Parts: sequence; C-alpha cells; structure tokens
Amino acid sequence: MAKLVFLLKNVPDEEADDIRTLLTENEIEFYETSAGRWQISLAAIWVRHNQDYATARRLIEQDQAGRVKNRSQDAPFLDVFLDASLNALLGIISHAKQNPVESGFAMIAIAFVLGLSVLPFMI
Repeated sequence: MAKLVFLLKNVPDEEADDIRTLLTENEIEFYETSAGRWQISLAAIWVRHNQDYATARRLIEQDQAGRVKNRSQDAPFLDVFLDASLNALLGIISHAKQNPVESGFAMIAIAFVLGLSVLPFMI
C-alpha cells in the first residue's frame, strides 16, 4: 500500500527535483500526485511499498536538515528583503508628500471600494 512521504505544496521546483533524485538514486519506487487544475487535490510524493517508507523518510529528513543549515547561512537575504520593503514604504510616503491631492483621491477610492466590499456583510 502506498504511503505519503513528502508534500509538494509551496515547495520550490528545485527542492522537489532534489527529493525525486534522492529517491531514485536510492532505488525507492515512488509516484506523484498533482494538486490539479484548481489546486484542490493533494500534491505529494508517495512511496509504493510500505517497507521503503522508513528509508525514504530518513533520507528526506537528512536532506531537509541540510537545507535548514544552508538557509541559516543565507540570513543576509532577510536583511535585503527588509531594506527593500523599507525603501518601498519610504517611496510611497515620499510620493504622498509630493502629490497630496493624488494621494488623497487614491485613499478616498480605496475607502470607497472597501466600503462597497464590506457593506453587504454589515447589513
């Protein structure tokens, strides 16, 4: 009977390819299910035989531990992301200061659309 080994939802293609390669190199039979067109099914990798499950899980856990270790070395990415976010926010504030009328109309339009969206739930 098949057993679920690895969920593929929100997993980068590179990581999923590495897992597939890992299982193939260790001669573990597996198959995949996709999430389908509307993303309501279970996207996952399954092993075909119960006796391969423990080996597959051990290999995948080792791979994931290595990825966590590598991610901790990539911590500067977070700094770059936060700097970019801060710069974007400062850009919006700067634009609002330079164009107060345009910003005011934009805020009124946003409030109007939010009001129309929420109004049916408040009545």
